[in-house]
Amino acid sequence: MLKRKHSGFSLIELIVGLAILAMLMALGLPQYATFISNARLRATAEGINNGLNLARAEAVKRNARVELLFTDEEPIEGLVNTVAPVVNGPNWMVRAWVATANAYDFVEGKFGTEGSGKTDTPGVTVTTTTPGVFDGTVSFTGFGALASGQPISFQVTYPAGGACDTVGTPGPMRCLNVNVSPGGQIRICDPKITAAKDTRAC
Repeated sequence: MLKRKHSGFSLIELIVGLAILAMLMALGLPQYATFISNARLRATAEGINNGLNLARAEAVKRNARVELLFTDEEPIEGLVNTVAPVVNGPNWMVRAWVATANAYDFVEGKFGTEGSGKTDTPGVTVTTTTPGVFDGTVSFTGFGALASGQPISFQVTYPAGGACDTVGTPGPMRCLNVNVSPGGQIRICDPKITAAKDTRAC
């Protein structure tokens, strides 16, 4: 009688395969964690960029003053006239000033944890190139320019993920800046890049 040949893995082959898989996961897990942290950082920067562009577009459309306000309160319509600006607030709200009503009109609000991951460590650090210009709000005129007439820069960091990767000081995080010029132009840039012709450079 012919013996039927059975195909499959032996116990030793399975153990060796699982050991190799465990080694590969141990090597790749730190890189994956860094990737996720950088993705959260970029999501935060893009959220700020989108909010600023929305505020500027609304200002031009309404031909009125519209502002993006950072706060640690809920960015909801019910608080549009009472919400307090906070320089390092994790949430933001876009609101338009209506002179005839002597009140603000709610445009949009976002929680800082949306898309950037919930963390107890502040994910966004806000700095300004001109001390005293930024008080927690960025106001645009009806022409789309900054009401202050001074440039504002937001530095987006993710302390929970590690140090920023800067010129001369390597780190796991590719921190980003969001710059607003006096004329109202808004762009995300990478402080790590120093080449003059590179459009990603600050």
